[in-house]
Amino acid sequence: MPDAALRLDPLRAWRFVAGKVSALGAVTSPPYDVLEPALVRRLTDSDLHNMVRLILPRDPDLGSSRYDEPARRLIDWQRAGVVIQDSRPALYVYEQQFRGAVLCGLVGALVLDPERRVVLPHEDVMPQWVDDRFELMTATDADLEPILLAYGGGGAASDAVDAARSGPPWLVADTENGAHHRIWRIDDPEQLAMIAAELARHEALIADGHHRYAAYLERARREPDRPGSAVGLAMLVDNDRHPLTLDPIHRLVPGLSLDTVARRTPDSWEVLPGRVDGVPDRVAVSDGTSWVTLRSTAHRIEPTVSLLHKELLPAWGAPVDDVTFHHALADALALAGPSQAAVELVAPRLDQVLQSAVRGIVLPQKATSFGPKPRVGLLFRTLD
Repeated sequence: MPDAALRLDPLRAWRFVAGKVSALGAVTSPPYDVLEPALVRRLTDSDLHNMVRLILPRDPDLGSSRYDEPARRLIDWQRAGVVIQDSRPALYVYEQQFRGAVLCGLVGALVLDPERRVVLPHEDVMPQWVDDRFELMTATDADLEPILLAYGGGGAASDAVDAARSGPPWLVADTENGAHHRIWRIDDPEQLAMIAAELARHEALIADGHHRYAAYLERARREPDRPGSAVGLAMLVDNDRHPLTLDPIHRLVPGLSLDTVARRTPDSWEVLPGRVDGVPDRVAVSDGTSWVTLRSTAHRIEPTVSLLHKELLPAWGAPVDDVTFHHALADALALAGPSQAAVELVAPRLDQVLQSAVRGIVLPQKATSFGPKPRVGLLFRTLD
């Protein structure tokens, strides 16, 4: 296959041993960047081996040494047989069912693509979070959280995924949020070759995990000759066969008032009183009590989140570096006030995201929330 081919290689994944933990679901976690403090406390209390104890290092005042604790903990789990490594390389079919939504695809070792020819990012990243994930990967010598990629028209590879799901699963887990997870192995050489040939025909969009992917690239840049550094843990989904959802991520903007929005919004935007539904590509702003809705009158093709960061925040004089991000609008509204506004966004359309990625244009950080997201802790990889 050519160097620019999309490749997802088999790996010997690590997993928890059911008899060593309270339940396989009880040791898993959502990804690090969607964890609210209350959920972290519940997960930490659910089992001494929950993955939040690895993916969320505590005591930030300790600097880089704060990553030593999860590294030591992972070694202890390995030595105690709490986690074990699969005996043979495989691609893993992962299925998650949650409230009628199904996440289904292949988990393996993604060959990195620093030239952005076949693995296409669509969001900007925040350097501090790239550094955080890189430091954790370096300390633990592991990829603990798969990134999520989407492609279309998987053909034979998607047929292999669906065929595997017709047999008995290799691993089953139920998590506290009511989701049901199943995993199967594909290790037949002919099937793996067929999947590889099919994937080589495609490009893939990074749907979730831009900071982790940037950390993968940084690790490969620093240690190009180290075995295992040229790949990273990933889940690949055929979005035609098993579509992902696409949701917005809202903002909380310190120092912003509704009066400033009314006075300083550019003329190319119409300012409507209240929270107006049914307006395409709208931006709604609230101080926790009152609302205004903004509508662009210029009929531009860019996603609204791009226009927010390119036009509106600068016009308002908002401190962009202090903006915080919230998957749940209720979390942003709970913190809003007269001088701290919540900004509600609508999700970009998938065609907008794809067009931007193909053209090499990145959206602002935290522009999208693709889902469902793979659960952390069912499968992970190490660089041994």
